[in-house]
Amino acid sequence: MEPRLQVFLIILSLSFAVYIMALVRREALELKYTLAWCLMSLILVIIALKPIVVIVIANALGVGLPVNAVFLLGIFCILIINLTLTVAVSRASVRTKRLAQEIAIIKLELDQVKSSKLMD
Repeated sequence: MEPRLQVFLIILSLSFAVYIMALVRREALELKYTLAWCLMSLILVIIALKPIVVIVIANALGVGLPVNAVFLLGIFCILIINLTLTVAVSRASVRTKRLAQEIAIIKLELDQVKSSKLMD
């Protein structure tokens, strides 16, 4: 790997990590999701510093070209992050539904209390 490409990847990866931390600081990204993104940034730095790691991984997986191993691992990481976010959205959906039901019950009870006071 050319030194210019290595420097570019390192700068890009570290910039990505700084951006992640800025999102956490502004509370735009929850801390529990930060680990996955920081891990991705760390992996990119390791690959930039030691490109031989990709060749070793490609050989271990039985992939012919190292670039195919990078794409395979990238797709796998994206799938993991996508699954994590899907679980979070599902939880939020269930909580929202439950809250809406509780509000509806409270509103019904409040209406019943108001109507009983009007009859008295």
